Amino acid sequence: MHARGLTLENDLLSVTVDAQNGCIQSILDKETKFDSIAAGGCGNELIAFKDTPRDFDAWNIDADFVQHFTKLDAVDSVELVEKGPLRATIRVVRSWQNSKFIQDISLYSAMNRVDVENKIDWNETHILLKAAFPLAAFSSSATFEIPYGTIERPTTRNNRFEAAKFEVPALRWADMGDSAHGFSLINESKYGYDSINNVLRISLLRSPTWPDPVADRGHHEFAFSLYAHSGDWKQALTVRKGYEFNYKLLGIQVHSHSGPLPNRNSFISFDSDNVVLTAMKRTEDGNNILLRLYEWAGKTGNVDITVPKNSTGATLTNLMEQSEHSVLPPSKTDHISVEVHAYEIISVWVGYESHINAEK
Repeated sequence: MHARGLTLENDLLSVTVDAQNGCIQSILDKETKFDSIAAGGCGNELIAFKDTPRDFDAWNIDADFVQHFTKLDAVDSVELVEKGPLRATIRVVRSWQNSKFIQDISLYSAMNRVDVENKIDWNETHILLKAAFPLAAFSSSATFEIPYGTIERPTTRNNRFEAAKFEVPALRWADMGDSAHGFSLINESKYGYDSINNVLRISLLRSPTWPDPVADRGHHEFAFSLYAHSGDWKQALTVRKGYEFNYKLLGIQVHSHSGPLPNRNSFISFDSDNVVLTAMKRTEDGNNILLRLYEWAGKTGNVDITVPKNSTGATLTNLMEQSEHSVLPPSKTDHISVEVHAYEIISVWVGYESHINAEK
């Protein structure tokens, strides 16, 4: 991990911030030598749009919001505030009208994403705040995560149907690129995006006055992450990156003690990258577990699931946990093979006679 001036660098990425305006000038993939930010572009550019919808102030954004805007290109300070072996951080501080913005741009050792943590004192009225990223790789469509799947939406405005998609929802991420390179804009709590030509933007804050005259005013803390990658979003495993950013590992230090578990252990694991476990719970009918997973890459095939030992059997169920058919005869094995079809949601009931043994 290295930090020199306003450049952060690990073995995978080199990230440079402009001292004059706080823009991310470059996110360079050191292996491919490809810079995801368009030449001369301002990455993480904060833009304030006039936001006065005709109806339903707190719910609607009207298409003409793009006509009146201000770029927040002045900075109070841009400085390197952290330089350690695991993380380095550049802090960008801005003031605009009645609000103040602090953004910590961080790069971690051995990680191929850039995290942006935001602390904003927001005191505006009828303003929509977005962060914009002009990209070097783009196409006629961008991809957005939706519940248990993805959807492509146009980056062009060639007809009224495309023009109507001036603001669209997404869950954990949106991605823009071509077949060789891409850029995933990952969020943890902000679900509005727009994409036009080579620019991908995320909506951060609004300030309506009806029905609440002071809605959203005050202090906000949230984060988003920038994942520049090779190939398309499927090859880059963007789905998993979105889950990793939203469900961070928690490290807990405990006292040394004896026990049967090895130094490295997993309660549930899969042999396929194209499957995500979205929920795990105790079943409604006793001392068993229910796994809910889905296939996100459009592939059909068998998935091997490793579960705690001493399972008595496993069954596919519907969403009400009602059995459909057995996928594993009663045995002491800890492996279940399940056929998963493209984009399918699967629920697997795993039975146990008594307590679940986490030992592998």
